[in-house]
Amino acid sequence: MNKEAKVKTIGFSPEKEEVFLSRLPVKSKRENLGQELKTQLAEDFGLIKFTLKYKINFDGKIVDIISGQEIVELTSRGEVEEETESISKIEEGLRANPEKTWIHFSPENEELGYPQNCIDFWRVVDSEVIWNRIIVKNNFEEMNKTRVSLSGEEESKDEMDILRSPISTDLKLLEIFSLFELSEAKYFNDFNYIKRVVDKCLDDFDDEFGEDLVKNKDLIFRLYSACFNTLRSREEDNIIGRKELENYMFGIMLGMKTENSFGCSVTTTVGIFGEKMGYFILENGQVKFGKIPENFKECKKCGCWYAGEKCPFC
Repeated sequence: MNKEAKVKTIGFSPEKEEVFLSRLPVKSKRENLGQELKTQLAEDFGLIKFTLKYKINFDGKIVDIISGQEIVELTSRGEVEEETESISKIEEGLRANPEKTWIHFSPENEELGYPQNCIDFWRVVDSEVIWNRIIVKNNFEEMNKTRVSLSGEEESKDEMDILRSPISTDLKLLEIFSLFELSEAKYFNDFNYIKRVVDKCLDDFDDEFGEDLVKNKDLIFRLYSACFNTLRSREEDNIIGRKELENYMFGIMLGMKTENSFGCSVTTTVGIFGEKMGYFILENGQVKFGKIPENFKECKKCGCWYAGEKCPFC
């Protein structure tokens, strides 16, 4: 990767992603990479209001990573008894079964100073507790129906009752997203479009690089950048084509840009890649540098591109 690309990445880190994927079974690496990309891009484009991370201490309590204060205690300072009760249930649930995702319902409530309808997700990921919040259009009645369908429990009586009544689920975060109508995002509000873009880019990168994709932070960075820039310059029903994707797969680094995450006060570093460039060998043996011609192959030994059955140099 061009040395400029080593700018510290806060919102999305290909270095951390490479390390995380290295710990997973081979068969789940690709799926997890897609999941991470979709969740991060949902945050980048405003579908997730914020993301906070906590840890679980030796007593099984969820605590702030920096201060060490217990999240239940911090919540209680807001003096909303129902909310504190919900967090206590979530903490107990994650301690008993860290594989579950917990959903906390927070409908708009003028008296409590809640200006928007929000859904919170609490999960254990890589030994950390992750708290995501999304803003939704679903009101109390609609939240209540979703809660009943997921849990099988009786309907909550009112807004205060649902506030104290979180539920757990085995659904993935993306599956839960689909159950709610998300609020307007920074650029658009269609989560399905994020999914389609990531799936398209991931399939093409996977076809080209196979297992190398989940082992190489440079390729992960290129994939993330391709998804981000496609979403940033969205044209209706025009998902990035193969030719443009090849610029991200093989192209030289043309520059870097830093975007403020919509969901929280962090930034994410995105790369801009140009045409597929490199040294290629013509039929007469002449070596040139420039845009790689169609149907040329890269020699894995010397790095040059060539046409024909084998590299003339190797």
